[in-house]
Amino acid sequence: MFKRPRLSAANRLVNAPAMLSLLFLAGACGGPEETPATQPPPEVPEVVETGLVLPAVWSTRDLGTPISNIAIAGALGSTIAVAYEDGGLQFVNLEGERMTQKADLDVNLLGDGRYLLLSGVAVTLFPGTNSAGEMKLYIHGGQLPEPLVYDLAIGQAGAIAGLCTAPPDTEADGVLRLAFWTAEHPHILHSGRIVEVGEDLVFLPDSPVAADRPITACLHGETGATVFSAPVSAAAILSKRGHSFTATLDNSGNLAISGDDGRSEPITVRNGITIRMPALPIAMAGTGDTRGGGYPGGVLVVAGEGEDGDTRVVFIDPSKLTLATFGYQIPDPRQD
Repeated sequence: MFKRPRLSAANRLVNAPAMLSLLFLAGACGGPEETPATQPPPEVPEVVETGLVLPAVWSTRDLGTPISNIAIAGALGSTIAVAYEDGGLQFVNLEGERMTQKADLDVNLLGDGRYLLLSGVAVTLFPGTNSAGEMKLYIHGGQLPEPLVYDLAIGQAGAIAGLCTAPPDTEADGVLRLAFWTAEHPHILHSGRIVEVGEDLVFLPDSPVAADRPITACLHGETGATVFSAPVSAAAILSKRGHSFTATLDNSGNLAISGDDGRSEPITVRNGITIRMPALPIAMAGTGDTRGGGYPGGVLVVAGEGEDGDTRVVFIDPSKLTLATFGYQIPDPRQD
């Protein structure tokens, strides 16, 4: 675990005032929606169930373009951000409906987002990067047909190779906690806070921290940041009823779950009657706090291409894990 050191100097957001003015004029949230499709399941090999078995319960329609990354915002602004391999960005709700049209914004990476009031307007904000590895803020709100894009100056040297986020400890701590590493220095984790200063959004950096191995994923927790190395490609925290679990996705498309004691076990996803897991999941996100879609125990979402060639986001119900009456116990391998 890395604990956050004392905060240091700030960097200004260069184009925030004009964007915030446009956002204020946009008004309440809204956008085009579509109804999820139900199609006959394709012929797929039988899955051998091992470890924790969770059901796949819903999915989007075919999104039509290969996905590179997904991120999620929980709580009041429960939304999924989908980044496509061609640089497009689209927002999807927890019913699997498209909230915006696909926008060509040169998006590369995404971090989990947060719902908040910005200049008095309710928005959902997702940090991310463009293809050049520059930090951006993608903001969905009002009746805008596509997200607003902010250039967030964070003072890094080199292209950003990955990032993770978390809500602030308190409202006084700002808008969002942010951590990232660069392609040039994959052993160094940079972190800090995004705060609102007047009509600007400002990044307040902490001191960087070194990791033992190249970083491939990270998570923000209550005690600091946790980093992961290969083969882990994505990680998500599922917190509910005072219990927290960490879900991970590796480069081979395997899901696993671990608890605070470090024990881990694989996750097998059971297909639904018409809902099928991607043949090779390439992105994952999750939250224990959902305010839509009918997921009382939170949700895991994965993305990839299915056996039928369609590209979808699939919704997995983790209630067996998060709503266990006495807390889910990960088996101790020493007792096998």
